[in-house]
Amino acid sequence: MKIGDNEIFLTDTGGEKPALLFVHGIMMDHSVWTKQIAAFAETHRVVCVDLRGFGASSTTSPETTFEEHCDDLLAVVAGLSLTDVTFVGWSMGGAIGQIMAAKNGSSFKQFVFVDTTPQLVADDAFTHALPGEAAQQLGGLLMEDFATGCGAFCGMIAPEDGAVVEKLTAIAAATDVGVAMTAFGNSGARNQISELPQITAPTTIICGRNDAICLPAASEFMAKTIPGCDGNVVWIDDAGHAPFLTRADAFNTALSAII
Repeated sequence: MKIGDNEIFLTDTGGEKPALLFVHGIMMDHSVWTKQIAAFAETHRVVCVDLRGFGASSTTSPETTFEEHCDDLLAVVAGLSLTDVTFVGWSMGGAIGQIMAAKNGSSFKQFVFVDTTPQLVADDAFTHALPGEAAQQLGGLLMEDFATGCGAFCGMIAPEDGAVVEKLTAIAAATDVGVAMTAFGNSGARNQISELPQITAPTTIICGRNDAICLPAASEFMAKTIPGCDGNVVWIDDAGHAPFLTRADAFNTALSAII
């Protein structure tokens, strides 16, 4: 789909059914949702997007803000005439979803935030996040040896499943380095806590109990802070940062109950 000067790649199962819009995390692409397409295509119109600059989507500049990603996603919803849309955002996709829900919540039926956080790097005011030293170490490794850094990052995502780590590492390593580093810089610098009280649309938080990137405590904080959420987190046991891949059956059961 042509949006502005960029080509935004997506997959679309089509039909006039209620839509599920899946949005991936940093250095990832639409293919992380393969197990959800198979599970929900009969009941929903499943759309999986490559964010600008990631996967097969182009970008004219690596300097893409979360707000610009929101604009692209709104253009996808309008361009495909999607109806009754559930926004499912993972990690950075969930952070983008927080902005979307706060600013354009009425455009969607509901939001599902998967293993995400309003603030990636901890400070004195928000301790439910990665220590600054850990974030700096990962950033340094990515700059020094991008492929090795991708492997280390993806090892943190899914330590419970080596095959998933291998799949995600291949996706991450194919990402443009400039796009990846800019996205990490944007993510690490953001604090979206003030956005959370503006989210009044129905919202559900799903989190792997062993998430080592977007910490479970951040999910608990979001569930209690977002007015559109009932205060509870839907937990996926024995899962890290990507439960929809490593514990797909449990994740799909949880998502099915939500939608």
